[in-house]
Amino acid sequence: MRHPHVFYNPDRRTMIQVAVEHREALVAANGALATWTPPESTGRSPKDTYIVRHPESEGNIDWDSPNNIPMEPETFDMLFEDALKTLFRKPRLFVTDRVVGADTSYALPVRVVTDRALTALFTDNMFRPVPEDIARSIFADRGFTLLVCPWDKLDPARYEGRLRRLPDGRTSNMAVAMDFDRMLGVVYGSAYMGSVKKLIFTVMNYILPGEGILPLHCSANEGPEGDCALLLGLSGTGKTTLSADPRRALLGDDEHGWSDNGIANFENGCYAKLINLRADKEPEIWNAVLHEAHYLDHGAIVENAMMYPDGTFDLDDDRLTPNSRASYPLSFLTNIKISSMSGHPRTILFLAADANGV
Repeated sequence: MRHPHVFYNPDRRTMIQVAVEHREALVAANGALATWTPPESTGRSPKDTYIVRHPESEGNIDWDSPNNIPMEPETFDMLFEDALKTLFRKPRLFVTDRVVGADTSYALPVRVVTDRALTALFTDNMFRPVPEDIARSIFADRGFTLLVCPWDKLDPARYEGRLRRLPDGRTSNMAVAMDFDRMLGVVYGSAYMGSVKKLIFTVMNYILPGEGILPLHCSANEGPEGDCALLLGLSGTGKTTLSADPRRALLGDDEHGWSDNGIANFENGCYAKLINLRADKEPEIWNAVLHEAHYLDHGAIVENAMMYPDGTFDLDDDRLTPNSRASYPLSFLTNIKISSMSGHPRTILFLAADANGV
């Protein structure tokens, strides 16, 4: 990439320092990084999320689902080109090479290019280091490249008739798009860091079933006897909280694959909801986010939580959003299984947050 100032796979301290120096985040009293996004970016935007429709692969996708919004290849090409031009105008770029998948046999190489040190740090928290034996992976030569321009906005006039029309008649200025055939993606205009995480999870949801691997939206842990348990559920149903059990080693809190080898975490970190977090009820998560350390040695990212001028958080305050989050690496937890892999599950639980009863 021909850019005068590119950080290729920078270390954590560099990413943290640049994020703080350029006011991408503030240092909280405990050393974590605090950041806030615009009101339209406090969560994912499903109506602005697109899948590129190619004749060769359109039969693999349920286009009748309201969650699968097609995008023409020509529109994606425009979007990708605009993202490249935007990135090249920035004073600095960050490139991180990671993988998704603890099981090396199907680990997906992921390259993220962004202008934000905080986004790069998020990928370091959430995605896994590239293993030495990555050549074993069935996806070793099919890596995914993602361009992320979180704080820039698209020109509505340029995309009129191509992107979503808002209720007031204007064209949306954000897009999250993925091209499975070309293994390319763009996040443009969404500062919510979960957009990056969920885009890559969607890619895994598409590519794994064809290889005989089941992707699951679940947390997983393992008991002293090696018994694996899965907790499946939508966002906010308690996967992260319930899987953080001091008596059981955590594999991961959100995304896993089930193959002939057993269960394997996709990720390297957690993206936990913070609203009403309590030290006595969820000590593992509390300590991971709010332990005290020098800011250069911390690296937890607290997103959209209320922070007072003294740098302390009020996690009960939902005026900004009830979807406040924290990103932190699994290594911040005390009881984890280092490999993030286990055998076939002995227990499978389905979680439901249904106020009306099941």
